[in-house]
Amino acid sequence: MTRSNFRTSLRSAARLVLAVAMVATGVGLTALPTATPAAAEPAPRAGSSAVTVKGSGRFSSLEVTVSQTKDLINQTIHLSWKGAAPTDNPPGKNFLQIMQCWGDNPTGPDREQCQYGAPVIDYFGEQIESRTLSYHESVKDPKEVVTPPGAPYSIVPFRSVTGKTTSTTVPDYDQFFDSQNTNEISVAPTQEGGTGELDFEVLTGLESHGLGCGKPRTEGPDKGKPRHCWLVIVPRDDIEVTGKVAGPGGHLHNYLDSSPLSKSNFEHKLTVKLDFLMVGDACPIGANERALSGSELLADAVIRWQPALCSGNGPVFGYAQVPDRLARDQLASPEPGLVFTSKPLDPALVPPDRKLVYAPTAVSSYVVAFIMERQASISAPPEVVRQNGQIITELKLTPRLMAKLLTQSYSGAVYTKETYLSKNPRRLVEDQEFLALNPVFKDYGFSMHTVEPLLTSVDSDATEAMWTWINQDREARDFLDGKPDPYNMVVNKNYTNMRLPIDFFARADSSCIIVELGGGSGTFPKCTLNSRGMAADLHQAARAASRGDSLQREPQPEPDPNDPSKPLYKKNERTRVGARALIAIVDSPTADRYGLPVAKLRNAAGEFVSPKDNGAVQAGVDGMIESKVPGVLLTNPSVSARNAYPLPLVTYAVAAPATMDAASGKDYATFLRYATGQGQVPGDGVGTLPSGYLPLPSAMTRAASDAAATIERDAGKKLAAPKPSETASGESSGESGSDGSSGGATGDGQPPAPAPAPGAPAPAPAPPAAVPPSAEATPARAVRNTPSLPISWEIRYLLAGLLVLGGLATGAGPLLMRLGARTIGPRP
Repeated sequence: MTRSNFRTSLRSAARLVLAVAMVATGVGLTALPTATPAAAEPAPRAGSSAVTVKGSGRFSSLEVTVSQTKDLINQTIHLSWKGAAPTDNPPGKNFLQIMQCWGDNPTGPDREQCQYGAPVIDYFGEQIESRTLSYHESVKDPKEVVTPPGAPYSIVPFRSVTGKTTSTTVPDYDQFFDSQNTNEISVAPTQEGGTGELDFEVLTGLESHGLGCGKPRTEGPDKGKPRHCWLVIVPRDDIEVTGKVAGPGGHLHNYLDSSPLSKSNFEHKLTVKLDFLMVGDACPIGANERALSGSELLADAVIRWQPALCSGNGPVFGYAQVPDRLARDQLASPEPGLVFTSKPLDPALVPPDRKLVYAPTAVSSYVVAFIMERQASISAPPEVVRQNGQIITELKLTPRLMAKLLTQSYSGAVYTKETYLSKNPRRLVEDQEFLALNPVFKDYGFSMHTVEPLLTSVDSDATEAMWTWINQDREARDFLDGKPDPYNMVVNKNYTNMRLPIDFFARADSSCIIVELGGGSGTFPKCTLNSRGMAADLHQAARAASRGDSLQREPQPEPDPNDPSKPLYKKNERTRVGARALIAIVDSPTADRYGLPVAKLRNAAGEFVSPKDNGAVQAGVDGMIESKVPGVLLTNPSVSARNAYPLPLVTYAVAAPATMDAASGKDYATFLRYATGQGQVPGDGVGTLPSGYLPLPSAMTRAASDAAATIERDAGKKLAAPKPSETASGESSGESGSDGSSGGATGDGQPPAPAPAPGAPAPAPAPPAAVPPSAEATPARAVRNTPSLPISWEIRYLLAGLLVLGGLATGAGPLLMRLGARTIGPRP
């Protein structure tokens, strides 16, 4: 075993210990809150709650449209506007300032109820990004009363929903929000033509306890209902609170200084009421709860479905998010409930007292999401610079480019003084292969430092599919085996000849450099692994990208007070809106939830296809291959159809009716009938299918209906023990290959590509030939819980414990045996 593989195995062991410890805690679960449209066509979204508001006075030409105002969770909403003056570049005047507020007054909040004043970056203005009011004559608002008398400034206090109000003299509002967790936008620029758009993250009471949005009211006529909040937009032009115009002969300089919370500015605000889903128990407490567990891919859909299911005293379901392998192990536990996964369970692990029933429940995609905003050099031509800050909406990626990003092969991705990456591009936008496909970055990538994606630390079938897509491409496989690309870029030596596919994202380069501690107190290693953070789950990765948060930490020039021999690590500040450049590998519903564009990936036919195209995703589903369990389809990244997206994902509900009683079987059947019927209608409201999912094709809807009937019919009916000569039936118990992948594979372990339909057009010239994969490395696993539940992510790590506790006895042996196999190379 190589040194890097030994380190990888140690990290695996640590993660396993953590997972087992969390399982053993056994804490309780939290209650979660027809005809199907043709799958290949964009379906109309049900119950739009978009709202348009207009400005007044000197802002009367301004119109702002908000895409969604009801049934909100922690997500982004899209804002677009017209009728505003174009923003200067650099931005100093003519822009919008956006914030979230609470308040019970039906006309809107007052300024003390708004979360604002903790920016991610300082702009020109003295108070433009703060809560501070200056009483200097050059910027004093005549509508403000100087408090206390004679003071040079004061701070607009934040009056929180908890009843506590912050100071007017000391900036102590960080007890409620700071630059890392605020959602305020200090400068939302307007483009040429007077229009603009952006995605704004709305926060629930979990992300901002000072606002309390969505938390149940505890008194008054609306007791028990979720608290609403407000979106506040303060338009700014070129006139200061003194009445003077910014520029020569007017205000002090050519940019604004005053806070949007200053009375003369705040009185021009536009307000939009925001209604949230309940944070906490969306269903009656004390109801008989049914256990759901498994893939994160279904989390956003369950959030929307459950309030509809439990209305009128319907069944209540608790959802625990766990990695795919652990979910399948749960199927062997005494009472697995309803489990969600994208692969069937190995029949050798199915206990003889049960048969498994599979029901297709949701179709989504594994995607490369991004937020890239134009960043030209200030020395570029004026017509180029004027577009700075605009979002780039198209990105093309090949398997080899993804291989580079996932193997820390850009020289800026690691801390090292060795030369093994010295000839490689420092960052993605310096890679000639990338620029040939994405020429817009030649002008607008000047300040972008993208070197790797935001990745989840959780093992998944989707990640295995991503690696399979990379591995089947000859160019990518050659690169991983050490062959330079056409521009002489080489793979990071710590990943050479890596064994694929695997179902996790590795961090194999642990390089360090030695730096000086401040105050002459010695030196310390600055290490790549310590600085490059991984997300707890897909939702954290997508949210971080949307917020401009790289999840990176940097060592400070001072020792850690808890261990003076080590440096103090501090989380990097987020990147402001208009200068973000992040990539995240997530699922399509999560990308849509946080307003992220998604890349076009090159498929095996050589075409770049987008998961935003329902037809492309459906073509990918049509190209999926059968497992040994009839009706259970597996992602086929080698799909040959020219219009097929290579990474579609079908999530299956799996039940063991013999382990249920009749009542629970009926409830699970009710869940499936709703989820695969009315729950497939696209929309933003309760009971609908969130954006990013593809409505189930009719054949899958029928299969799910049949499965629901079987579960309800057979619930509680015990199976006779099989005779020693009998074997498990793949038809009902589920089968996969010994490596956890499904059947239908060729001799080299790869699934066969489906034959082209008769009469189909001849395929385009294909990229270099695919290569057979090597043996799969099987990892240890970790525990996670549903990221969209109304709880913090730290607590989510614990909630899966109760569901998997029963399955630990049956799963612990295989779990421990897999430790030694968690490596990334070399190939046999």
